[in-house]
Amino acid sequence: MKSTPSSESVVALKAASKEVLNKQPSEGLEKYQFYHLNRLALDYEWLCRSHSSNSKTLEIGGYPFFLTLALKHRGFQVTTVDKPTDISSKLSSELGLQVVGCDIEKDKLPFADNSFDIILLNEVFEHLRIDLIFTMEEIHRVLKPGGKLWLSTPNLKSLKGIINFHVKSEAWSVVGEGLYAQYKSIHEQGFMGHVREYTSHEVAGFLKEVGFKPKEVIYRGRFNNLAARLAACAFPSLKPYFSITASK
Repeated sequence: MKSTPSSESVVALKAASKEVLNKQPSEGLEKYQFYHLNRLALDYEWLCRSHSSNSKTLEIGGYPFFLTLALKHRGFQVTTVDKPTDISSKLSSELGLQVVGCDIEKDKLPFADNSFDIILLNEVFEHLRIDLIFTMEEIHRVLKPGGKLWLSTPNLKSLKGIINFHVKSEAWSVVGEGLYAQYKSIHEQGFMGHVREYTSHEVAGFLKEVGFKPKEVIYRGRFNNLAARLAACAFPSLKPYFSITASK
């Protein structure tokens, strides 16, 4: 699969995010849209090209619901799991989205075994800090046999990650701040920053141990610096993010 979305997918995400921002104007959400639009458009494109809209889809960690709403407009029946807040609950209600409150680090997913054809776990894996085995085993449990997991996360072994390790002696690729700042986020914003970032080899190996069958790694994202972009074009594994598809 290609690592950049089509213009049609980008347009669909722009329309959905505009609708969300009309409901909940926010400088923070506008910044989120700016940095994550292409990534969300790629998620959207993967679903639209690989699955029919009647596939039962579970999205874990959906707020601010840009992707959720775009998929709804496309006809997908999406159930989203997220930690409820007053802001997210109000927004999901206004958008008519099906959002189930659940702390995936502590609670079992409130679904029967083998419930979903597709599960999206995008930009969540790196935030999990309590019991990663428990969380991923729960995700495996509710995925149907033959169903697909689409997981995306920052690429620790990206060009920037390699430079940070050798120059700054720090192991991160995209967060821009160190270990203390990630944990401080719990006190200031109520949620964990990046516990750590991973290589694609680490994530694929972990998924195998849990019971998944990794299928494909897609390196994606782009750098602002021209030299870095050229390097990543020549060696895609240096890109700042990756997505892994896996089956049950």
